[in-house]
Amino acid sequence: MSVRKFDDLTEQLDKANSYCLNEDPSYGFANLFIGDGTLLLKSEADEQLIIHLEFKEAVKIHSIALKAPTDDSAPRVLKLFVNRNNLGFSDVADIEPVQQLELNDEQLASGSPIELRFVKFQRVSALTLFIEENNGGDISALSSLRLFGEPIAGTNMNDLKSAGHEH
Repeated sequence: MSVRKFDDLTEQLDKANSYCLNEDPSYGFANLFIGDGTLLLKSEADEQLIIHLEFKEAVKIHSIALKAPTDDSAPRVLKLFVNRNNLGFSDVADIEPVQQLELNDEQLASGSPIELRFVKFQRVSALTLFIEENNGGDISALSSLRLFGEPIAGTNMNDLKSAGHEH
């Protein structure tokens, strides 16, 4: 049985319409996608963060990979919501998440992908991540966020090579 390889969906993100609530302006949400582990996204007022990601086209999400410092700022409880726009902190307390993850230091140190319930993430145009709790610190911090899956649309025309005719 072969293991299917999924694509990094970072290029599918519509970053202009994605945002983060309760981020420290000095440690913004864009840092997650730079690829430099020393640049962090940090919460500002408390440990909770809402990260809302919009996609350019609907995607299927297979797994998520997070990297974070393994101290008291490391996220511990992560709730995922699909296709919900404009969620605030009062909303995420009242709405059942599609999936909840209990993160550990090993996962956050390695940044290895964590499989999601693939059947629940089939037509995702927006994904909201709610960091509800961390390891007991005053703030939460993340250094990297990557999603793996595939776009739903058909063939990507940019991937096609022009076929020449040989006579």
